[in-house]
Amino acid sequence: MRKQSGLSFVGFIMIAILVALAAITFFKVIPAYVEYFSVKSTLKTLVREHAAEPPSAIRESYMRHANISNIQSVQPQDLVIVQTGGRTTISASYEKVVPLVANVSLLFDFETQAVSGSSE
Repeated sequence: MRKQSGLSFVGFIMIAILVALAAITFFKVIPAYVEYFSVKSTLKTLVREHAAEPPSAIRESYMRHANISNIQSVQPQDLVIVQTGGRTTISASYEKVVPLVANVSLLFDFETQAVSGSSE
């Protein structure tokens, strides 16, 4: 007679718990990365369209883009705008805390920049 092989009920429950925890983490982390890519895209757009303008105008334009894209982690005053030698660099760095369960959270440290005249 052949020995029975396969997954026991306890093994199935443990695998299901691990898959559920991975899915919960995945779905809680995705919005942080969506916002990061929105910030990155907005900075590229600003550098392309408003590089020659003063920093106050760039911040005002960022505020409009952030409203449309629902960016809440980076405020206009958080932007670092450097204009030297006809080039404009706009950068932002911020931290995002994503609560998982009870008092367990994930901390993400995002940094992005856009430079006028570059093909990034």
